[in-house]
Amino acid sequence: MVLPEGTEKSFLQELYEAIFQAEDLQPENNPGPTTDPPMGSEEASFTSSNPPPDGEAENRVLDDLTHKSSPKGGPAQTHPKVKVVGGSTLEAKPPVGSVCQALPDGPRKLLELLQEIALGILPPGNRDLRRKVGTVVFLLPLEMVALHLGVSRQTVWAWKKELEATGLIATDTLYARTRDGQQRALGTLWSVRLRPGKAHLTRDDYLYSWRNMDLDIANGILSYKWVQAHKERGIRPTLDTLVLWAQGKRVIPNTKSVAVDLGLIHVLPEVEEAKRPMLITLLATYLSQVFDDHLSRRFYAGLMWSVARGELPAQFVFSLIVRTLRDYKDGLITRPGAYIVRILKQAMEEPAA
Repeated sequence: MVLPEGTEKSFLQELYEAIFQAEDLQPENNPGPTTDPPMGSEEASFTSSNPPPDGEAENRVLDDLTHKSSPKGGPAQTHPKVKVVGGSTLEAKPPVGSVCQALPDGPRKLLELLQEIALGILPPGNRDLRRKVGTVVFLLPLEMVALHLGVSRQTVWAWKKELEATGLIATDTLYARTRDGQQRALGTLWSVRLRPGKAHLTRDDYLYSWRNMDLDIANGILSYKWVQAHKERGIRPTLDTLVLWAQGKRVIPNTKSVAVDLGLIHVLPEVEEAKRPMLITLLATYLSQVFDDHLSRRFYAGLMWSVARGELPAQFVFSLIVRTLRDYKDGLITRPGAYIVRILKQAMEEPAA
């Protein structure tokens, strides 16, 4: 596709930079109390630690998130529980690389995810701590890990058993008796090694106040919300979601997003100037949601403005967005914004016929 002559490449460079600019997300209203989750969730009542039957098939279409921190009166978890081991602060030791590479693909994939979560909950900017920390302990429901990886709980269960055999992680399921007298699983307690060594759980880990289950039930902040959202809408938790849960900040899926007709892209050049900002904001917000690219809403807005100003052909951008959305749903691409930038750059560099 050859773009109109005279199109400045500078605007594409601005779009490319915008994709990496973080934009704060405004928290949405959270739903009210909900009923207790049925069996199948790690938070449901359990008498055994065996995983439930296989879950639903994978669907990569993700939706917006509703960020919800634990209400006042909840667990006193203000920072992740970490164990710091001795070591030089002059040079960083590499993560468990050679040991991880010797693992089969599935367990290695799980270990890499757990290590990313562990690093994500460490205080930012503290380089000495990140160099010295050996083990990070956090609470995270097993089904949320399975949903993120696109596999069943049984598969994650088998993978974690292999990792436990190597000593790279140690896990246990925590239980608590709620006010209604039922014993409920709070989630899986993960002890994850970031350096060579053996992971283990200590007495302090079991005494730590990880979660106020009664309060989370009353506020409907349960991992079963993600199980429902995946079954009904194909929504899966992102890495950021898992990090927030590991920090004690509850995030539940937003299933109230309204679909937007992408055909509106065609009318952007002709729409009244006063109505353009509202229409562009609508399209940019929708694209950032369907691509699970919430921090790049400004990038998608810039792309729509380039169409409105005639710098990019509306039909070309519409076809590119539709094709990108289809490939993202099929799992062929993982970074839609970067993919769109690459295609636009190739189109600009294509010589005129």
